[in-house]
Amino acid sequence: MKKIILLATMMVAAMTASAQYDAGTWSLNLRYGFSGAAFTNTPDIEISSALGSHSPIVLPAGTLEASATGGQTVGLELEKQLSSKFSLSCGIDWLWAGTGWEDHKWNTNNIDYKLDDVSIKLHYLAAPITANFYVWRGLALHAGVQFAYLTAAKMEGEVTFDNDGDYTFSMSRSCKSDFNKFDFSIPVGISYEWKNHLFLDSRFNFGVTNVNKEKTHEDKDMQNVTLQLTLGYKFNLSR
Repeated sequence: MKKIILLATMMVAAMTASAQYDAGTWSLNLRYGFSGAAFTNTPDIEISSALGSHSPIVLPAGTLEASATGGQTVGLELEKQLSSKFSLSCGIDWLWAGTGWEDHKWNTNNIDYKLDDVSIKLHYLAAPITANFYVWRGLALHAGVQFAYLTAAKMEGEVTFDNDGDYTFSMSRSCKSDFNKFDFSIPVGISYEWKNHLFLDSRFNFGVTNVNKEKTHEDKDMQNVTLQLTLGYKFNLSR
């Protein structure tokens, strides 16, 4: 029994012990997790699925209540430790952005319509450059800049209308041409690394540039706002 207690104590100590950082060292950090995203202002929604004479239908921005969307994210970073408390890193991330909308019902010309699971999902290849401040043991604060390139954009959802019977169509169309190719944002975050080189990272990316080629309602710009939550492993490289 004493051996079991001793072994359990050693395992807990290994997980709770913090990492040590030596000036001049390099590391390769792999991260995987999920990202949640939303726009600062939502665009119009144009429904052009097979609705016959009733298409297209344009729902002005603000008609539907916006919600977040998200997906998986994976990243790779190269980090240079300048001192025991400060480092610089640059990397490549594959991440999701975009927005979603709450389900919505309305009536036009005595026809009932319903939208379900509508979202715009943007896929970016991003390059974050961050300064990392190790404020206490393995606890670090991050801030920097991020440049991103849009690789794909898709609008998805289902539309149902009642016209002497329910008809449901799936919307899945590319909308990449509606968005600017490049995005610039400010990432800020916090992470904790254990002695076994596992780390948990959470960061917000606050968009600076307008992602939409056209202005939204009230002539406002539309920026990306994303939250990334990832679990990673740090590979120590030679000096």
